[in-house]
Amino acid sequence: MIKQEFRQRAQEILDQLEEKIDEMKQGISNIAEEARDEYAEQLEKLKSLRDELAEKLTTFDDIAESRWDVVRESAISFFSKVSEAWKEDFERVKQAFRKQE
Repeated sequence: MIKQEFRQRAQEILDQLEEKIDEMKQGISNIAEEARDEYAEQLEKLKSLRDELAEKLTTFDDIAESRWDVVRESAISFFSKVSEAWKEDFERVKQAFRKQE
């Protein structure tokens, strides 16, 4: 994978994370009243993760092309693991906080 492909895939992950954050913001009305504070806390954690990933992506952008091969595998692994982790966590949080009907 070349640096530009990595950049594109990482940006896609960030975009998906942003969509999930927006979805959670809109879905807060579907959360039981007593669980809203904890739901909001989880939402803040996702925002923090998004910000951290954006910062890491900027750092990767600054890596010279000649050094890209050295960090490529760890960068790809990092973003892949984070992507899967937040998707799983998001679904668990969403299910846990859904109003009982």
